[in-house]
Amino acid sequence: MNSLENTSKYSLVQCGELQVSHVSPHKRVIGKVFGSINRRWEKHTVVLTDTQIYSQEKYGIFSMPIFLDLIQHIDVVTVSTWEPAINSAVQLRFTDGIVLLQANSQNERDQWFHSLLWKFNILNSKKALKLTSCPEIVAKELKSLVSTALKSQLHDPQVWTDCLVLISNQLNHTNSLPPNALEEIIEALGPALGQLNPPTPELCDFFSRYCRDGPCAATAVVVFAPGVHCILKHNVDFGKYTYIRTFARDFIIALASQDTCPENLPCFIHTMHSPGARCPHPRVLPNLMAVFLAAIWSAFDTKCSYRRNSSVNLLLGSNRTDVGTSNKLPKEKVTSCFMRMIELCAQHDDWVKEMAPLLQPIPFPDEALKYTPFVEGMATVLKRFAGDSRAEVRECIFPMREGKESWIQLIAPDHNYCPDNGETFCQIVRILLDKAAVRRKLVRLLGHSCLDAFRLMVIRGDEFFVRMLSEMLESDIIEDKDQKSEVLSTLRSNPEGERLYKAMCDRQTALSKLAQLGGPTKLAMPAHSTDSDVEKILSSGPFGNLEKLSLAFTCVTSDCAKHLVKLPNLQHLNLWCTQFGDSGLCMLAEHCTRLKSLNLCETLVTDEGLQALTELKSLTCLNLNSTRLSAQVFGELLLKLPHLTSYDIRYTEACQTKDGTFISNTMDKQANNFSNSNGSPTTSNKKMMDSPFSKYKMRSEDREESEDQLTPENGKVSWSLNVPTIALSGNRKMGPSKEAQKAALSSKQ
Repeated sequence: MNSLENTSKYSLVQCGELQVSHVSPHKRVIGKVFGSINRRWEKHTVVLTDTQIYSQEKYGIFSMPIFLDLIQHIDVVTVSTWEPAINSAVQLRFTDGIVLLQANSQNERDQWFHSLLWKFNILNSKKALKLTSCPEIVAKELKSLVSTALKSQLHDPQVWTDCLVLISNQLNHTNSLPPNALEEIIEALGPALGQLNPPTPELCDFFSRYCRDGPCAATAVVVFAPGVHCILKHNVDFGKYTYIRTFARDFIIALASQDTCPENLPCFIHTMHSPGARCPHPRVLPNLMAVFLAAIWSAFDTKCSYRRNSSVNLLLGSNRTDVGTSNKLPKEKVTSCFMRMIELCAQHDDWVKEMAPLLQPIPFPDEALKYTPFVEGMATVLKRFAGDSRAEVRECIFPMREGKESWIQLIAPDHNYCPDNGETFCQIVRILLDKAAVRRKLVRLLGHSCLDAFRLMVIRGDEFFVRMLSEMLESDIIEDKDQKSEVLSTLRSNPEGERLYKAMCDRQTALSKLAQLGGPTKLAMPAHSTDSDVEKILSSGPFGNLEKLSLAFTCVTSDCAKHLVKLPNLQHLNLWCTQFGDSGLCMLAEHCTRLKSLNLCETLVTDEGLQALTELKSLTCLNLNSTRLSAQVFGELLLKLPHLTSYDIRYTEACQTKDGTFISNTMDKQANNFSNSNGSPTTSNKKMMDSPFSKYKMRSEDREESEDQLTPENGKVSWSLNVPTIALSGNRKMGPSKEAQKAALSSKQ
């Protein structure tokens, strides 16, 4: 049968108005000529079904239905060269004549042609499959049917529905097939999975059987891979179509069972994610996690008693027929396969952010958590969560809310499911502390969740937890008196703990002495002062009244933070042009919560440390000029610092974004509106005039030339956070000139 040389796609037609004509067969040329001249056309509303064509008017040619199994040939032919208005029609050839179907347009004619051709082919396939039981012929017919569906120019869901129903009915009547016939059938049916329509339960069951135990599992893995990719990349209701989830599970197990190709699982996950940094298919990870969880429940839970209903129901759906005992899988194979899959998924940064909340409520049966290889596999994933740079990922190791069990508690040495006497617990706690922007907050969270585990590790002599327990006591994190007494007894039972306890008592005595009211309220360290110089000054006498401290142009680093946190009334701190970094900034954010103004201009701080500034709720003035500040972190600071009224973010990434124009304009407006026309401060900006940044005033001529040059308003430099800068042009970062440094030194002296 000839097909039209056309790549257009059509929908399956069911009814339409056609011009119909019947042509008697003529063997001579003269008969054909006179037949075309005397041809009579009838107008009918034609209806196409699975077995016949009929007219709603029921007269003339269509006084009786025309059955499709009587058709010998379907083609598109030229009707007559003497009738230019009618170019071509669909020709249905029978034994006793020809029926021509003429549509109103060429597109409608092609739609009728492909619809009739598909109905004709599938009807012939049904007849052929019904009359034979030979496996080779069955495989050949099924392959031909799938090939016809793939090549058809009909783009209609009903096409693949008809195809899959016919295949499913045939598979139900096929009891046993030889291996070669099975391979042919699998190769023939594989492309059917790539369609958007969900495959039938019979088809999925047939695929699952030969993915699990069939002699052609290797062939199935190769043939079914594109179809499984298509299923997992689209929105599939696994709660409704559980048989599709079962097939995907069996396919992954068959994929992992190929000993000759150990890279099958990494390649599969890489293909599902795509080579880019972000997966373009948002449904892939939820579908994969649903398959993983269903497989683990099938292998471990014998009663389907869901331990945590909310998360399991969300992923698996309400109809969980593949999770019970009827489909129970060997736990060794499931653990090695699906824990490896979860580890591979956790290697992608964009998936980790979605995985962590899904795994936070521990959506696994108790039998799996008691199985040591399973918990050891999850330990690798938890380490990945703990080492992630995003706080929302790390927090998923802790309880969702008070009273809920968490992963950090499950791997703790005092838990029944702990697999390694606390080694994994210790590693994860170390990783968390290294990644934490605000250490005090994390220590408090660990103290509330795992205090008994910390005590047990101290009793066993772990020096790391001895220091952690001492830090909890010194930070006054433990509020309950009885718990504090227990922790103190545990700490003093260890020689190292006893030493740390005595040192803590000495520090508390020194801190009490330092906190005594008295001493200066302002202090400016000379240029090139070091951390040891700051330590000597602060240990020389009481500084309980010290509110303003300037370390500008000194050589101090983050190590001096441990001395600054001992100043109880510190409110204004200037660290301009120092070697101060993220670690010191995090310590300041934890302890110096009374800070109102902070100058970090030209320091080494980055986003990692600047995120900790959100703990300084009293901060009103902030200078981040020439730092590694990003637009995202600056947006978080604006949201979480309610009292921040003055800031400087020039020469940072935050000032180069689209929102940077608004930020710079706002900053210029603040700098330019400190005084009114007669030079006196305005009422709305009086508070800004009192702030350390108020001594900078933007000159109008510099602003017109886009030169961000700031000069002292009163012509001299005091102890304050402001040190004069030279004019800066473009995006070039420049430090203060030598003349500016000399002026600052002379003013301090």
